[in-house]
Amino acid sequence: MTDLPDSIAIAGAWGYIGRKFLEVALRQQMRTFVYDPGPWPQDLDPQALTRLADEAEFYRQPAALFHLAAHPEQRRTGQQHLLQRAQQEPLAVLNEKPMAAPEAPEECDRLVAAVRDSRVCMLYDFPELYDPLTQRVIEHLRSHRDVRISQISMCRSKDRENPANPRNYKRMVPIQYQESVHCLAYVLFVLARVRGGVSDVFEDGLTIRAEAEPYAPPNPEIYPGVVEGKCRYQLSLGRVQIEGLTDFKAGAEFTKRRVLCGHGDGQPFRIEAEYLEGAKQLRINGQDQGGDPRANSYESVLRTFLRWHTRLGRDELMQGIFPNPAFARIAYQWSSALWRASRARSPLQFADLDELLRFDAGFRESRAPSPGTT
Repeated sequence: MTDLPDSIAIAGAWGYIGRKFLEVALRQQMRTFVYDPGPWPQDLDPQALTRLADEAEFYRQPAALFHLAAHPEQRRTGQQHLLQRAQQEPLAVLNEKPMAAPEAPEECDRLVAAVRDSRVCMLYDFPELYDPLTQRVIEHLRSHRDVRISQISMCRSKDRENPANPRNYKRMVPIQYQESVHCLAYVLFVLARVRGGVSDVFEDGLTIRAEAEPYAPPNPEIYPGVVEGKCRYQLSLGRVQIEGLTDFKAGAEFTKRRVLCGHGDGQPFRIEAEYLEGAKQLRINGQDQGGDPRANSYESVLRTFLRWHTRLGRDELMQGIFPNPAFARIAYQWSSALWRASRARSPLQFADLDELLRFDAGFRESRAPSPGTT
């Protein structure tokens, strides 16, 4: 396939996201390597892929793209192997979010520096940023000489408490890091593309108001403490007002909805985009823009990654407005600030991007046991 990698290596292939990419790879007959110590899924043909039992050997495979589909603490070894290998040869890596565990924000800076000093092209898996719908949204906004976005609303939700859904038994971190980060990355990407840079998004300051509710997992025994499963928030980026909801509570609707309102060359516009699998849609000023509602998000990630990599090259992807480590670090910091704002009695305010990047949400300290406890 000329518009897909000819081979892929997936670490954590049996997990939810890893399995999504594995299904694309097998359907498109890509040469596929996997590493996952869990039991072999009964519905997979052993002849369709190559499974490596040794982790170090897995990271030596000649794959066109490595996908690290695991939790942050499980990705550390893979990142170390690939970054060491990338001292000698170019590599392409699709990494998962959050960029680091909530209690380890210092790892973000270390990873940004390590990638910069290597030959790896590392992008993060925020699927909506790779989706053709987003490119069409940006093209519409940039078609105006003077575009002013005034309001954005976002809802990303699904029922993550239903005990009948096997997916809901997978461990998660607080929803601000797990799911709201997708929404924040979307705002950052779209506004930066329209304004010309990520720092421009924050030039008029950032204010965050938020409230959260606890998650009620079907398997509470795997969680050491309470994590948030619903977050409602209001953001102010200068004149841009943003309303957001991420909801994993029982009965939540299944949606990945984005609405952008403003004026282009003096005329009002309303852009409505739905990114939910099987129900994708783009409407501008009430008019359906066409497209395939069944388009596969994970296939779009692979196609867009390859197109960017082929046409633009590693240096542009690592320095420009793309979901690279520097971008993922901003999204991580923003989600950590959202987590802290959910617990604060007053809004959090940041003068600019530099202040946001210096922020420490104190997640580690908040989860430390009290004196006298075990």
